[in-house]
Formats: sequence, structure tokens, C-alpha cells
Amino acid sequence: MACERKFNESEATTGFFLLLGQQGNKAVLDWVMKEGLIPSRYECPKCKKDMRLVERKGTIDGFEWRCRVQSKENPHFVCRSVRKGTWFSDSRLSICVILRLTRYWFGKSMNEFVVNDLKINKNTVVDWYMFCREVCMVACVNESAKLGGEGKIVEIDESLFGKMKYGKGKRVKVIREWILPGTTIISDCWRAYECLSDEGYRHLTVNHSLTFKDPETGAHTNAIEGTWSAIKRNLKGHTAHVEGQFDSYLAEYMWRRSNEHKMIDANFKDYLKAIARVYPPHESDDQKQ
Repeated sequence: MACERKFNESEATTGFFLLLGQQGNKAVLDWVMKEGLIPSRYECPKCKKDMRLVERKGTIDGFEWRCRVQSKENPHFVCRSVRKGTWFSDSRLSICVILRLTRYWFGKSMNEFVVNDLKINKNTVVDWYMFCREVCMVACVNESAKLGGEGKIVEIDESLFGKMKYGKGKRVKVIREWILPGTTIISDCWRAYECLSDEGYRHLTVNHSLTFKDPETGAHTNAIEGTWSAIKRNLKGHTAHVEGQFDSYLAEYMWRRSNEHKMIDANFKDYLKAIARVYPPHESDDQKQ
């Protein structure tokens, strides 16, 4: 009875997923279907009718989609994986292990701990942590909205990560694309920004070689500078951004910040919803990612 109470306490902890796995493959599939992580139906490509979820012993998931028709007109026997087109596709790990791995990433567990706890290869942990950050990247892009507008202030500032450099043209292009006309933009006195007043913005500057806050206008870029500092602290100890993964680490920071950096169960359930949006379960062979 104690295990049953714990099983019902929360559906967003590694302990829950461990107990879920102990309930059997059908319980696992029912749960991920409920969360929208795998399809609850699948269309047969031959007869266009719903396939049946049939037990298949000896497989990692224990079940598969199956359609068997013995009619003379359209005889066929079709099988499909329950994972097709989902977050779990192309992995040899059990669904529960992947869920626990995902929860460990969400909780910022160290790689070494996850390797020892799940008894999996270190490279597997690194790969899945990267997959988790990629979900953040897609979510940030798909859920992004333009900033500013009349009466709104947007601070802009540069910060060096690695050796990336962007020219004047690209930076101004990004500003045009993502900041609405009429916005008050506050920046340093870099010459590339001198054209902003001609681009439909109200442009205020602060000379950082003299002060952190303009004495006449009160303009400052403290908020964006604080954000850059927080991102760099978050990246401390990571070297992957030097190897071309900076965007994914930045997206992870942005996603976590949008959720107030709280590693609570409700936020993890929101992350599972983000996974389902990035990897919408396929209900037919015709559906594309």
C-alpha cells in the first residue's frame, strides 16, 4: 500500500517513473499516451482503419500496432512501432529510462550521477541532454514574439562567447526583425547603432567608458548586462558551447528563465508538453515530423 500511495503522489519525478516501469509495459504506454507523447491510435497504411495495440513479447515496449486482414480484396499484415515519430524513436532505451533521463536533465543532475543510477553509457547521457536542449531551441523559436512597441523599452548589449563576431549589418537586421517600430532602444555608444533613430526607433545611449547610467536621460543597460552575466554563470563548467552547441545552451537558459528556473513538477509537465509539440506523435505513415 505504501508503494501505491507514492505511485499516486506525483507524475513528474524519477521515482514515479521507476514505479511506473514496475507496473508493466501497458501501464507505461497508457501513461505516455495520456501525456500525448505517443499516439493513442494508428492508421493502417493499407486499409486506412485503426490498427490494434497488440502485445508482442520479447520487445522493449512489449506492444506494437498491428493490422491483419485476410480478405481476398486487400490482404495484408502490417506492424508499426508504438514509438514511430515520437520522442522515443530510434532509441534502444526503455521508455521509462528515457523519461527518467529527461527528468534528470530537467533537475540538472550531473552526468556521472545519471550514468551510475541508470546504468547507461556516458555518451548516451550526453546525447539525451543535447536532445533535451534541442527541444528548448525549437520551443524558443516557435514561441518567440517581437519585442517592444510604443511606450516600451528594450535594452540591447553585446557579450563575447567564444570567437563569434557579427557585423553591423547583421545586428541591425536582427533588431529590425525582432523589435517593433516605436520602441525605445537603449544601447551603448557603438557606432553601428547610430542608424536606429532612422529605423523608426527612439534611441537612447549610455557611454560605458564614463558611466553605467546616463545622467541626463537615466538610460542604462543593467538588465541585459545582468542577463549576460547569469548566462555565463550558467555555462560555467560546460565546454560544449565552444564546440558549436552554444545556441542550445542559450535556449535552455531562456526556457528555464521563462519558467522562473523552478525545477518543480508542474514545470516538468510543461516541458513534456513542449516535447509533444516538437515531436507530435504520428498517427499514420503519411504524417511528417
